[in-house]
Amino acid sequence: MVPSKAFHVLRKLLPLPAALTAWVLFLVASLKFESWRVMTFCPDGMREGSVCYAAGWQVLPLWLICLGAMISALVVVWVVALTAAGSRVKAASISFLLGTFVALALGAVTDYALPALLAIAAGAAALGWVDKCFGSEASC
Repeated sequence: MVPSKAFHVLRKLLPLPAALTAWVLFLVASLKFESWRVMTFCPDGMREGSVCYAAGWQVLPLWLICLGAMISALVVVWVVALTAAGSRVKAASISFLLGTFVALALGAVTDYALPALLAIAAGAAALGWVDKCFGSEASC
């Protein structure tokens, strides 16, 4: 049985929903981690649900935002590379470029430049790793 032309088109588009799904799943995991952090480290009687009312408690500390941005960039670049139908390095490069523009835009809008720059650096590291594993001289 020969796959249809529609199958080939859908196969080439697979990295897009895979990347979006990976990003959303990592976002949910980050929010679950934040909820666990509140339940574990917020003093008793100072929390309501997943909100801590202790003095000095940061709802989303900068370290958590930076870590989440970096890991999500790594995950998205790798998921795109692993689901690519053609050149994995080319697909990961396109993902990295799109992610760079999105990170810069989100960093500018939310006034979080450091997490945006760290996400770009993590994406670049992931792209280098993908190139090393799937490039012309693969040695992963």
